[in-house]
Amino acid sequence: MTGFASFARSSGAQSLATFGDSITFGMSASTPERAWPSLLAGEIGIALVNKGISGTVLQNSPAIGGEPRPDNGWSRHKADLLGPDRADCIAILYGFNDARFVGAPETFNIEGFIRDYRDVVGNLVNSGYRPEAICLGSPPHIPDDGFAVGSEGFTGQTREGFQTHVEAVREIARQYGTYYAPVNERMAAEGGDELVSDDKVHPNDAGHAKIAQIFAEAERLADEF
Repeated sequence: MTGFASFARSSGAQSLATFGDSITFGMSASTPERAWPSLLAGEIGIALVNKGISGTVLQNSPAIGGEPRPDNGWSRHKADLLGPDRADCIAILYGFNDARFVGAPETFNIEGFIRDYRDVVGNLVNSGYRPEAICLGSPPHIPDDGFAVGSEGFTGQTREGFQTHVEAVREIARQYGTYYAPVNERMAAEGGDELVSDDKVHPNDAGHAKIAQIFAEAERLADEF
């Protein structure tokens, strides 16, 4: 089986878009060049279009106050991924903040995350992206102490609640036949809390490097059958 980075190189792709929250933006990396998007693009040998925005979630569900959170991934995916900056390949790392947010459970929940993530991936495929050109990463590892860190609505999650979003991303990747980067699973097994910065939330340089490696080595779940 061919990893995502190998596929991107062999397909002749010239550009990579990364899509996500503060971790994709590069938070807690010592320099922008050490953030996982830059490392992944460098590994492939490809131009980077980074569409990470700090503090964002994927789903467009009503949150605290009854309105969706600003700049959520669903609301901006067409402009950011299908507009003038359209890239040849896409790596998505969303779900971390969706999993942490517990401030409006009746409206903002795992069901909304799955609904809107499926819609995003479906729109990408329907707009001409081959499933092989898309890689979905599961939400990065967070230490137990990290569940107590955050602004209003972002504290109090359980490990069990967080992990439901990991499984959701995996199943969406399987459903659409995209590449799947087991970021959560491998971070937990290959460094765990040592890959997270002192803020207990964002990956440190080693964590960003691990995420880039996991995306580069990602496989298509559809190839299992």
